[in-house]
Amino acid sequence: MNILKLKAWVICLAFITVLASCQKQSEVAPEKNIPATSKSINKDKIALDVVDLLNQKSSRNSIINSLKAQQPSVALATILDQVKSEGINNTATQQLRQVVTSAEATYKNVEAPDNVEVPELWLHQPTAGVDFSKLLIAYAPTQKDEAEWTKVKAYNLQKEVVYLDPFKAPEVPVIVVETDGFEALKVEVAYMNKQLKKKGLQNFAQRTAAKKRTTASGLETTKLDRIRLNDDKEPWISGSAEVYAITSGIRGNQKEAQINVIPMYYLDTDGKTYYPNQVLLFWDDYDYQAANIQLFEKDDNHNYKDMVAVIVDGVFKITGLLTEVPIVSALGQIANAIIQAMPDAWFTNDDDYVDSFYTIEKNRTYRNYNGAGGNANVDLTPFFIPAN
Repeated sequence: MNILKLKAWVICLAFITVLASCQKQSEVAPEKNIPATSKSINKDKIALDVVDLLNQKSSRNSIINSLKAQQPSVALATILDQVKSEGINNTATQQLRQVVTSAEATYKNVEAPDNVEVPELWLHQPTAGVDFSKLLIAYAPTQKDEAEWTKVKAYNLQKEVVYLDPFKAPEVPVIVVETDGFEALKVEVAYMNKQLKKKGLQNFAQRTAAKKRTTASGLETTKLDRIRLNDDKEPWISGSAEVYAITSGIRGNQKEAQINVIPMYYLDTDGKTYYPNQVLLFWDDYDYQAANIQLFEKDDNHNYKDMVAVIVDGVFKITGLLTEVPIVSALGQIANAIIQAMPDAWFTNDDDYVDSFYTIEKNRTYRNYNGAGGNANVDLTPFFIPAN
């Protein structure tokens, strides 16, 4: 077990021990063998087709303006729809459309796709003045370990190969081809929640019942008012962070786990403060007035479906052991099971496991509150949503 994962586990274990020291902790050892994700889309071919598209002045201006206007990225399908509406239809657009169609066929209308790739583009702009005549088109190296990255392959508008430093952002604009970014995260989060519900770790019956009460009632929630992540010094070519929250609480007399996955699409840059006004906890989902919030960054190298499987396995290993333990101890053990279920490789870089907020209380306000690992700082407030 490496140092970062050990740190996360020790923090959680210490938390449980302090609040429920008289209880014997159960051992959690779920299987964590998540296969590396197999990528099928040829980014090099996409990059060359994008060069062809950019070499038409009308489409170049349209694409650049779209990428500048929409951060952090734009789906390739959206870009193609836009240039089509402007009357641009050529070999490059046809080939790129074929890539989009083939990618969609692997996950749309599929119960549980093995792999999700959604082509998208994002724009790196240097801090100094931007000269788009020097525009490059690039994509991240294929090696799974960022430490092994030595150069980034890019093309200029003449289709000449240019190599860039992966750890030093270039002083020229670069359009980056991505297939496992924000657009893929949107799809994967929906499938993750679908699988968690199917496995019995999501039950919204209580939230649904709350909506059917009298108009004087409503939903009691906890809202994320502010969040800031520490700068993790990722390679610039990796682009913006794709962060999501895993929330966990307890429902029922048997202290069953309720686990939800919540995307945080706005949280794309470390070292920057955000004010999302986002609801993270719906208290009608739980039978107790405390829950956990754990933050992760999407891992490009692992399959979301297999990740859900190990989380389910890890939580199920302790489910029957929680009945007789105090609520705080049970919450801690669920959070620990989620951490222990994650692949060891996720804890070798700060960009996979971000931080944990244990035992967030229902009616408590948290200001300038640090996560257990010190990587995230938040403001959380109780928030009542009245019924219609």
